[in-house]
Amino acid sequence: MQFVVASHNHDKIKELQQIFRVCNNEVIPYTDLLSKIKFPPEGNYSYEENASDKALFISKLLPDKLVIADDSGLLLTARPKILGVRTARDLTNYPTPQQYAQHIIRLVQGRDRKFIMQTSIACAHQGKIIKVVDGTLKGQIASTERGINGEGFSRILIPRGLTKTLAQMTFEESYPYLTRARATEKLIRFLKENHD
Repeated sequence: MQFVVASHNHDKIKELQQIFRVCNNEVIPYTDLLSKIKFPPEGNYSYEENASDKALFISKLLPDKLVIADDSGLLLTARPKILGVRTARDLTNYPTPQQYAQHIIRLVQGRDRKFIMQTSIACAHQGKIIKVVDGTLKGQIASTERGINGEGFSRILIPRGLTKTLAQMTFEESYPYLTRARATEKLIRFLKENHD
């Protein structure tokens, strides 16, 4: 199956392409088919809603395509009032992956280091949402950035029960822990089971 991703984030598109390839599917950015468009602004309450709004927006322009969009966020046990659904907006003052990773390390310094990372992926077809799936990961924030296979969050997130960050693992090793991979597998399973 081919999916069109409603995103302007190059790293997100690349990761989704890698993940969908594992499931023998293809992902292309919507800008391969349309000129770049400004998405509606994201809300502050729901990953599912934000992902659905983006998927629907592009699906109405490309009704025959399976359009996916995701919204992800990081929730820190030590700082429950920030980040979460607002993660990208709360980190706008830290434009590089290294800057926001360092900021998050500082936020949990001397506090509870537990986190929950969440992703919602919405899939639209013919201008309607056909499925929204979620993937979550729980674990600890590392005290320093570690690893070379990725940047930003992957250099500071240690999955529960492990001692390595995601960036200290190969893609194959980290795949089962990636929130987008967990969501993708649910989506592919749903589409296969409900395919006419």
